[in-house]
Amino acid sequence: MSFLTSKALPRRTVLRGLGATIALPFLDAMLPAASIRARAAGAPAHRFQTFYVPNGMAMEYWTPKGTG
Repeated sequence: MSFLTSKALPRRTVLRGLGATIALPFLDAMLPAASIRARAAGAPAHRFQTFYVPNGMAMEYWTPKGTG
């Protein structure tokens, strides 16, 4: 833990970091509410997922036995 005491952060760096931390929650408020609702009501997001199984797998455990 000596690295915490050996180097001091400049005051300007600390203030800049605090300013960014305080400003981040307000960035969402800058977006118009209508555009957020329009994006939410639009087409569903496309999702892509893959599984890499180099030595194969037992497919009978990955297929459903019934509905529901």
